[in-house]
Amino acid sequence: MVKKMNPPRLSRQSTRIHRGNLLFLLPTVVLFTIVVLIPFIQGIPYSFTNWKSIVSVDREFNGLNNYKYLLTNKYFLESLGVTFKYTILYMLSANIMGLILALMIHRSSWFNNIARTVLFLPFTVSVTAGAIVWSYVYTDVYTYLTGLVSPLGMPGQIVYGMVIIGAWRDMGYTMLIYIAGLQAVPQDYYEAATVDGASKWQQFWRITIPNIVPAFTTNITLLLAWGLRTFDLPMAVARNAREGQFTAVYVYDSIFSNNKAGLGQAAAIILTVILLILTQGVTRFLRRLEVEA
Repeated sequence: MVKKMNPPRLSRQSTRIHRGNLLFLLPTVVLFTIVVLIPFIQGIPYSFTNWKSIVSVDREFNGLNNYKYLLTNKYFLESLGVTFKYTILYMLSANIMGLILALMIHRSSWFNNIARTVLFLPFTVSVTAGAIVWSYVYTDVYTYLTGLVSPLGMPGQIVYGMVIIGAWRDMGYTMLIYIAGLQAVPQDYYEAATVDGASKWQQFWRITIPNIVPAFTTNITLLLAWGLRTFDLPMAVARNAREGQFTAVYVYDSIFSNNKAGLGQAAAIILTVILLILTQGVTRFLRRLEVEA
């Protein structure tokens, strides 16, 4: 007769640790629920109305008209295109630069420790402040050295100019995640590969990359979400430019400037759904690579 195995029980110490972790997370969860989750849920019914101004109490149900309008509206679709273009370029740039920097300074030394601090400092600066500083760099330094117009003033280069600002700010964050991943790779793997005659390039692709896939998962997912909901950067340096109209800016203008609050709520929900689908899809795909690695 086969005895039924009881699931292992957590010890008292493990239970206390889990409870402590939950208590540390509780303030963040409460704040997120009050500031983000509840307002978002409350805004869903408004997306099915013809609500004009946020100070107006007149709201009539119009079904899916807002969503139908947005999915065929030229300006909304253009804003999605600009948002995706920026997000892809920003995500790639920040991750590539962060990985290169991590490979250069992941070993512990006094110089590398100082370099990490210096390179991480831009992430502590607000996006608005960093964007304003970069606008002066483009006009007073870049234009002076190259004789070219600031990319923020050229319709075809605005997105690229903002990508540089976003990647400059966040590459220090991705760098730290990659450094943590690199330091967790056992050195025995490299020693064994060296004995077998593997080159540095082969070690990088066969050992380093597979073992830091969790770092890729974290960085790519976070930067994908940050890029899709970008708002403060275009508002600071490309407010009046057509190519600077991100979807988040379109939502803001619809609600606060154009007296189309119901339409703005619908646009916000579409953006949120796209963000959730893409981040969940990318996360699941990368998680599978982690398992295979």
